[in-house]
Amino acid sequence: MEFKLSPLEIPSDQPFRFDRLKRVESVTTLVSLIQNLSGPYVIAVDSRWGTGKTTFLGFLRAVLEADGIACLYFDAWKTDFSTDPLIAFLGELNDNLPNGAKDDARFSQFFGNAKRIASVLARRAIPVAGKIATAGILDLDDFTEQTISEFVGTQLNDAVDSYTAEKKLIQSFRENLSAALDLIDNNQTSRKLIIFVDELDRCKPTYAIQLLERIKHLFDLENVIFIIALDKQQLGVSLGAVYGAGIDADEYLRRFFDLEYSLPSADPSEFTQCLYERFGFDEFFDARTHSELRHEKQHLLETFVALSGLLGLSLRAREQCFSRIRIALLMTEENHFLYPILVSTLAMLKVANPSLYRDYAFGATSSREVIDFLASKAGGSELLNEHFGAVIEAYLILAKSSPHEDPAEISQYRAIASDSSVANEACARSTKILEIMNHISMRNRPQLHYVVRKLELAAQFER
Repeated sequence: MEFKLSPLEIPSDQPFRFDRLKRVESVTTLVSLIQNLSGPYVIAVDSRWGTGKTTFLGFLRAVLEADGIACLYFDAWKTDFSTDPLIAFLGELNDNLPNGAKDDARFSQFFGNAKRIASVLARRAIPVAGKIATAGILDLDDFTEQTISEFVGTQLNDAVDSYTAEKKLIQSFRENLSAALDLIDNNQTSRKLIIFVDELDRCKPTYAIQLLERIKHLFDLENVIFIIALDKQQLGVSLGAVYGAGIDADEYLRRFFDLEYSLPSADPSEFTQCLYERFGFDEFFDARTHSELRHEKQHLLETFVALSGLLGLSLRAREQCFSRIRIALLMTEENHFLYPILVSTLAMLKVANPSLYRDYAFGATSSREVIDFLASKAGGSELLNEHFGAVIEAYLILAKSSPHEDPAEISQYRAIASDSSVANEACARSTKILEIMNHISMRNRPQLHYVVRKLELAAQFER
């Protein structure tokens, strides 16, 4: 069994071969749009953190490259240690250029010019900019790091000269970068260049905003299309941290994007089955031959599908839960009870509401608080009123109770079930939960400390 999943393989000749999230329709939609765009253009792919945006970009990139469109990828989060995203961005472009471009003398000249200008813009070395503007010429052959160092620290007397200088530098940066990128395009069937920017929502707030500003003001180039993966809601929080809570985040962000595309939610059942297969859980369940264990696989999957969707867990959070459950499997002997309903429920509760998990697992909190939490979610009451929801509640009650003493929940349900004045629905549900608990034999009564110990050990592996 796997402990940690590697990134999903995306074969260039069959990009959707391992696609279990059914992204082909969404990718095809965006590809059709991109094929009809000329640029400059910026597309935001909006979805919560951990919902598969990186994989989606991988599918999109594979299809576009197969169509002869040049693509470059920029992981913003891996570069937010940089003081200025412009330098990091150009550095990543330089590292990911096609070999043919790097060997082209003309490309080296244009791209080298762009990098030298960028170093001035990033440092706001206005004294150098002023010198160049005064001369009226951008002599890039003599424009070196030494030149920058010699003039940093001096002051311009005329603010207008400073503005003019920076404006000229920006224009020259665009011209040189555009000329360099055109040479990359020459080896493709399309004149477009697609630049993917990923993991923006994981960056420091100031860095994320600076990067958007740089893209807007410096990379507004013909035939260049940016596709930026982000969590717009989280980015709005970042804006509030930088500019104050009163900022209209939607309006601010709208000026950066020409189109916003919301990534459709993944099917919870399909994704759960995908995780089950990729983590190799069959290796564990196939070895469990005792008749009393034959439904454990089904119970694990049903619980995970039902609660992961109810709790709104991101795909990344679901993967984390599966990783922890995998440790629980590893610690379970071949023909010992796993208690999959309790294991799965608590693994997800630990992610969705850590404090409630701790209070239930280690404190005086009863199953009632957990059930109330689940019921508070959209669709929660409906789930709990179904048979499988009653099974989940029964396991939570029994796990927290002593075999020799009934908890308050059991006494309450007995009172409701025997009270003729209680509504039929409430009476029927109480009776159902009591029957489920009676059906769970003393031998396979869920043991809270046993399950919690395995989940806590699993969490240690992540530190």
